[in-house]
Amino acid sequence: MFTLETDLAHDAWKSILKQIMEYGEDVEDERNLHTKELLNVIVTILDPITSEPPEGYFSSPERYKKIEKQLLETENHVDGINYGKRIREHFGFKLGSDIYSVKIDQVESVVNRLRKCETSRRATITVFDPSIDQYMDNIPSMIMVDFKIRKNRLYTTAVWRSHDIYGSWIQNFYGVKGLSKYIADCLNIKLGPITVHSVSAHIYKTNYNDVENLFI
Repeated sequence: MFTLETDLAHDAWKSILKQIMEYGEDVEDERNLHTKELLNVIVTILDPITSEPPEGYFSSPERYKKIEKQLLETENHVDGINYGKRIREHFGFKLGSDIYSVKIDQVESVVNRLRKCETSRRATITVFDPSIDQYMDNIPSMIMVDFKIRKNRLYTTAVWRSHDIYGSWIQNFYGVKGLSKYIADCLNIKLGPITVHSVSAHIYKTNYNDVENLFI
């Protein structure tokens, strides 16, 4: 286990990468891809608002603006999974095995719960659907996001069952940041810390040199 609190997202990202490269175990996954892995990496970003993406890392600043909306919009796919649809249109009351009579917007549900009770511990969004995902090869990596109001700030915790730290952690953080900011704005409160829990935090062997070049 590795835990960390830091102000800015890109500092946290580099710290995780360094820990995995130094202390990660060699693990070969279901696709026969070689990785270094740490289990249960929990990082809290204390100042998500002023966090900026690492300069020159994959996407332009304009692209990150779109990434911040990807968990809110139902048209976007991330690694083959439509997270926005899972969050806003997937679950509901079933009429039959695959037919929903009412589709639940989990973002709206979270906002309504927290409006009714600021100390609620029930404002949680679920992404993993066992009725489908237990039988699929390509399943969501992010499985839940939880929200709490404490001291008039919104605290967010997001859990990944599997997290490609070099290739996806930064983008995923900004996706959660966008979702959290939207909910905080709906509630007219400040955005507080964002915690990212990566059950399997790993780096693919194909990215080892990329990671090492970050610290040259």
